[in-house]
Amino acid sequence: MEGFMDEMIDVLDSKTGAKTGEIISKNEAHKNGVWHGSIHLLIVNKDKTKTLLQKRCADKKLYPNTWDIAVGGHISSGEDAKISVERELEEELGLNPNDYKIEFLTSVKESLINGGVNSNEFVHIFIIYDDININEITLQKEEVSGVKWVDKNELNYFIDNNLMLPHVEEYKILNEILK
Repeated sequence: MEGFMDEMIDVLDSKTGAKTGEIISKNEAHKNGVWHGSIHLLIVNKDKTKTLLQKRCADKKLYPNTWDIAVGGHISSGEDAKISVERELEEELGLNPNDYKIEFLTSVKESLINGGVNSNEFVHIFIIYDDININEITLQKEEVSGVKWVDKNELNYFIDNNLMLPHVEEYKILNEILK
């Protein structure tokens, strides 16, 4: 199940992505389609032949048991995107963000509707290039049920067969990076 305390997030202007000054719960934002901020972290190995994916746990409201990019999460109220990506890396995969060079790539707008969740997000996309040993990853069992390295062909197989969340912009980026 998702956390007992509902995460509080900043409401963003739907056109500019600027904070409106209003703070609401993540559940309220997802119920009503309110725009808010999130982060996605792509992890690609050093020779750029594979990307790390996570499998969302069965209890997730949005896309349960579905493959996803390595790390994703919401920007908590008052937090900036860089702090959020570091926090989520540590929470979801048990990895110390100080051990990696986390680079900002771009921001995109994304709307997803699934399982009664209406998620409208300004997504800040970051990347790490590193050969992370899966055996050194500690999964946050409430969020993640597995991880695996996939090459470009397997990534695109997952995308084409709707086995992954529809993060269209992130997959364009990964397809440009992966050899």
